[in-house]
Amino acid sequence: MSRQRKARKRSKTIFVFIFICGFLLGFSTTNFVITSREQKTHITIIYSSEKASWMTVAYSDFMDEWQISHPDDPITIDMQPYGSSNSIISILNGEIYPTIWSPASSIWMPLLNSKWADLSHSSIPIVNISAAVKIIYSPIVIATWESFNQTHNIKGFKDVHNLTLDPTVNIRMAHTDPRLSNSGFMTVIMALSAASGTSSENLTMSDLTNPNNQQWLREFESSAVVYGTSTGFLARYMKDQGPTALNIAFLYENLIRDISSTATGGKIIAIYPEEGTLYSDHPFCILNADWISPQQRIVAEAFLNFLNENRTVISALEYGFRPIDPSIPLDPEVFNYETNGIAYELNVPEMNTPLDGDVLLKIPDLWLLCKATA
Repeated sequence: MSRQRKARKRSKTIFVFIFICGFLLGFSTTNFVITSREQKTHITIIYSSEKASWMTVAYSDFMDEWQISHPDDPITIDMQPYGSSNSIISILNGEIYPTIWSPASSIWMPLLNSKWADLSHSSIPIVNISAAVKIIYSPIVIATWESFNQTHNIKGFKDVHNLTLDPTVNIRMAHTDPRLSNSGFMTVIMALSAASGTSSENLTMSDLTNPNNQQWLREFESSAVVYGTSTGFLARYMKDQGPTALNIAFLYENLIRDISSTATGGKIIAIYPEEGTLYSDHPFCILNADWISPQQRIVAEAFLNFLNENRTVISALEYGFRPIDPSIPLDPEVFNYETNGIAYELNVPEMNTPLDGDVLLKIPDLWLLCKATA
């Protein structure tokens, strides 16, 4: 074989070798990139909308801290605000797959467990109620305009009921739909307690079917002009539309902090019902679901540990939430009736949700019977 032909053959062999090496290197690199992307842990957090401001800040701070402490373990978090009842429906329908679920109140946890058991026929609850992490709470209050209250001196649910019956007063009241929203659910429980003269936790089916209680609730609801799906939206509506649109609404205390001094038409204040109030305790639950991997559970636990740190809890107080931990002091500049419309001290009794599960399930049905239809 001539020297030229040997050289050409050797060149071709080298070219093929380089091509194969390049292909293998490229394949390996591509595979590494794909594998790296696959290794990024993703979790979804479904939470009640009224704590969106705090959750947004907490998410940003947690991501910054995670990137510093886990530079080789990238994560993504999908944050989605939902109404408490809507989130249950979406979980049951397979529309959302939360890693962490945080309704506005603990009353929704047994309801999800009950409906999940009926759907899945599993004896293992999707929510481990005893393991739920509770960090903050906010009481239900009567939101009204300071100028309106100077005239009418509202102290509780019975006063709202009496004003509704007064033909000289134009009451335009609102609360959220109790089938869809926690604050509306709690408002109807509190109203029924006031109607019956029975503590909320001891309400029975007899209290729901009592004609006098139903008539009282029907009168109370007759002044309602809006039944919203979101408490946060209802608060913004009151703030933006002014006292001619709404003069009374049932909201979370922390939302008064958001809207009090920026409202159109004056200042909005919180009235703490003299009959007592229910607390929304915002439990955080890592679900017992087959769509959650061990690595996702690790990230979820880290997020909840971060939320439970004093500095994160203190950041929630800036948005008008109260700490579950009594050793964490309130900021008197935030919980200030003169500037933000919310009180430092809670001087009304804490109410509890009905102990009878059947009563809880039937309260939205009672509201449908008594709600305003115009």
